[in-house]
Amino acid sequence: MRSPRAWSYVTYLASSLVLLGACPPSTATTTDGDPTTTDAQTQSTETAGDCPIGDLGCPCTQGGGCNPGMMCSPDQTCVGDELTTTDGPTSLTSTSSTGGESSTTIEETSTTSPPVPCDPADGNPNPDCMAIDADQPYCSDSQVCGGCTVLPPDGCAIIDPTTPICNPEDGKCVECTLDDASLCGGSTPACNPATNACEGCFEHSHCPDTACDILKRECFPSDQIVWVRHGSLQDNPPTCTDKVPQGGFMDAPYCNANLAIAHAQYEGPSSGWTFKFLDAAVFNSFHGSITAPSVEVDEPISYAFVHVGDYSQEEASQHQHTQLQASNPVINIGANITAYVDNFAVYSVAQSDNGVGVLCQSNSTVFLDDSFIRGTRGAGIRSFGCDVYLRRSSVYSSKTEGVELNCAEQHCELHMVNSYLTENQHFQGDGGGGIVAENATLDINFSAILGNNAEVDVNDPAARGDSIHCIGENVDGTIRNSVIGRKPMGNMLSIKCSTEKLKVETSLIDSNEFKEGNGKKDGETILQYFLGNLITGACPIDPDPGDTEEEKLQLDPSDLNLATWEKGDPQVDFDGDPRQAKHMQPEPVGADVQPKP
Repeated sequence: MRSPRAWSYVTYLASSLVLLGACPPSTATTTDGDPTTTDAQTQSTETAGDCPIGDLGCPCTQGGGCNPGMMCSPDQTCVGDELTTTDGPTSLTSTSSTGGESSTTIEETSTTSPPVPCDPADGNPNPDCMAIDADQPYCSDSQVCGGCTVLPPDGCAIIDPTTPICNPEDGKCVECTLDDASLCGGSTPACNPATNACEGCFEHSHCPDTACDILKRECFPSDQIVWVRHGSLQDNPPTCTDKVPQGGFMDAPYCNANLAIAHAQYEGPSSGWTFKFLDAAVFNSFHGSITAPSVEVDEPISYAFVHVGDYSQEEASQHQHTQLQASNPVINIGANITAYVDNFAVYSVAQSDNGVGVLCQSNSTVFLDDSFIRGTRGAGIRSFGCDVYLRRSSVYSSKTEGVELNCAEQHCELHMVNSYLTENQHFQGDGGGGIVAENATLDINFSAILGNNAEVDVNDPAARGDSIHCIGENVDGTIRNSVIGRKPMGNMLSIKCSTEKLKVETSLIDSNEFKEGNGKKDGETILQYFLGNLITGACPIDPDPGDTEEEKLQLDPSDLNLATWEKGDPQVDFDGDPRQAKHMQPEPVGADVQPKP
C-alpha cells in the first residue's frame, strides 16, 4: 500500500496535515469560441501534419479553442459554429475512476456569451486579457482570452521554464501538479497540491531510503540508518547482535529496537536516526517494545521507525517484523523526542492499566502513520503533554480510553486525519471511551469515532461522554467532516465538552449539544452505516446498510454526504481510495469513501 501513501498529503501543511491523491484534469466542451477547461490533450506541435491547429477540420487547441467562426467538436476537431447551444447553469458531474484516480466532468450548458478578443502578437500574459480578468491572462492563437488551457501544449514552458505545466484546475502555469511532479526532487521532492509548488517532504514515501522528518519537511540523512532484526544470537552465524555500538549494519543488525536506540545515543543524544526493521529470523515471534529514553536537549531530536516491505495495515498484522508486542507500554517515547512510526501493528499483552500502545512524555511528538493499535488493557495512546498525530491509522478495542490526553501540566494536541477510534471500552474505575482530554487542542478531520463506551456513573449518567470527554473548560479545537456515534446503552452524552471551545462542523454526530451545523442521528443508527474490521478496527461504509427491509428503507449511504471538502483536505481516504476532492463540494463524512465501480 505504499502507492496510496505516496499520493497523500497532510493537513499539517495548513492547520494540521493533508493527503495527496491523483486528480486528473477535467473535461469540457466549448462553443462560440469560448474556451473552457478541457481534458489534458497532448499535441506535440502546433500542427497536426499539414493541418494547423485551430483551423477548420484540424485539431482544437489544448484549451478547446478554434479560430473565429468555429468551435471545438466533441472529438476535438474544429468545426463550423452552426451547432446550437442552450442557456443554463454550469454543473459538475462525477465520472468513474480507474487505477485509483477519480475524475470530474464539467458540463457547460451556458456557452452563448461572446469570446473576449485579444491579439496573441501582444505576448503572454496578454495585457488586454489581464486588464479584463487577471485569472484569464493568456491569449490563444484563436484570439480569445483564457487560462493556460488556451495555450499550445508547450505554452507554459515557453512563457516561464520554471512553471512549465498547465494546471487545468485553475488555469495557471505551475511548477508541478499531482499528475506531473517531474521537476520535484532533491530537497523538494513533493508537490504541494495547495500551491502546485515543489516543497519538502511530508510523507515517508517521499524519502524511500530513510523517512521524512515531517515537522522539518526534510528527509532523514542516509548515513544514519540503524538496522534491526528480531533474530537469535544462538544461530550459526548469529542473525543479529547485541553488541553496542558495533552492530546496526544490514549484515549485523541489532536484535531489537532498544539496542538500536542505544547505538544512536551512544555518544550522546543526536537527531536524524532511521531504525529500519528487517524480516524476522525467529519463527512466530514478534518485536518487543520500543523505548526511547528522555533526553535533555534544547530542541527535540527526531527518530523514525520503518521497515522493509510495503503492506496494507491488515498485511502488517501478518508479518513478524511489522508487529510490535509487549507487556508494558509497547512504544514508550520519552521527553524531547519526535518519533515517526510508519506502518506497524501494535499489540499489548499486559493485564494492567500500564499496558498501553503508545506512551509519550512532555515536549515530545508521536506520528502514527498507516498503523493500528489493538486490544490494549490500558489506553491505546496515553499522552503526558505530548502531541499526537494519527494519519490513516486506527485505535481499536482498547479496554480503557482510545486516546488519553493527560496534559494538565503541559498543553498538548491531537491531530487526526483519515483515522479511526473504534470500540474502545472501559474497566471499572478506569474511565474509558473514545477520547479523554484535559488542557488539549483537538484537530480532527475526515475521521470516525464509532462504538466507544465510557464508564457510566450510576449516580450521574451525564457525568462522562462516551465518544469525547473533556475534563474542565480548557479543551478547544475543531472537528470537521467526521462521524461520531457511540455504542448503545452507554452514557447520556456522546460528547461532553464546552460548545464554546470545541467546534464541530459538517459532520454526522449523535450529540444534541453540538448538532447545529451538523447531521444528527442516534448512535445506533449511525453505526448501521458502517461495516466492521476485526483486525484494524477500520469501519468502511456499508454500501447496503441495514439488516431488515425496514431498516434498509430508512438508511441510505447518501445520508453520509454531509462533509464539505476544501482545498488542503485529504484527496484520498483511509486506504487510498480517491475522494472527489472538489473545493466546497460534498463528500462522505468519516475516513472512508466507497470505491468507484
